Amino acid sequence: QGAVEGGTGRSAFLGNGEAGKTGTTNNGVDIWFIGFVPRSAVVTSVWLGNDDNTPTYSTSDKAARVWGSYMGQLLR
Repeated sequence: QGAVEGGTGRSAFLGNGEAGKTGTTNNGVDIWFIGFVPRSAVVTSVWLGNDDNTPTYSTSDKAARVWGSYMGQLLR
């Protein structure tokens, strides 16, 4: 929950007690966010990367934003 409430996963905050973990591989080739919403017993992950293994030039915050947007719609 710390990552979502004030860490690298802040963009995933929905106010539903969610918890999650961001991640980035070397050179930003892969970025992801894996999150859990206990009240709904839902676990979802988002992976962002390029098919040719080139860097994304982004951070895992972007994956957290995608997760937050998706889960916000799912939990309405």
